[in-house]
Amino acid sequence: MTPVEFLGLVGQLYAIMNPIGKLAIVGPLAVEKPEYVRKITIVVVVTVYILSSIFALSGGVILAVFGVSIDSFRIAGGIVLMAISIMTLVSGSYVGRLEITEEQAVVPLATPLIVGPGTITALIIMSSIYGPATALAVSVTASTAVAATLLLGIRVVRYVGATPMRLLGRFMSLIIASVATEMILTGVKNHVARWMS
Repeated sequence: MTPVEFLGLVGQLYAIMNPIGKLAIVGPLAVEKPEYVRKITIVVVVTVYILSSIFALSGGVILAVFGVSIDSFRIAGGIVLMAISIMTLVSGSYVGRLEITEEQAVVPLATPLIVGPGTITALIIMSSIYGPATALAVSVTASTAVAATLLLGIRVVRYVGATPMRLLGRFMSLIIASVATEMILTGVKNHVARWMS
């Protein structure tokens, strides 16, 4: 795998995790209680690292256990990603506003909002295609970018407010929709090629 391909996978995973959109959720609280939000963000970051690493390492095993082909999983995962991106475009987030506590930093903020169906799908596919080691490297790199975005972003939100973050989050949902389209088309193309052969 070339560095460009690796960075492409990291960019896809980062877009699916969409930490910029999540800043809109904690934005109002970041203005009122910046130290508390920083503490909560660290909990989120640690959880994201742990969960993404687990799915990166076990992706191929999960598909083998359930007897699901990678192309069928691509199609199903692409549909889920497309649904998430559409809901984000319409409402800004596919969940309502949260009053963040330490418990909510793990559920639902870290999972399923960051490491959710889309992230899990992407990691399982990467693990199956490129191997657990590459998938783990991608997940750690993307999680580091997510961590940097959240930790730096809560400072930015204090000054610019949550609205710009919502707008950027919606733009990221277009990237997610594009990734979903590629997943669905690739899965369908591979299935058709097998049927025709």
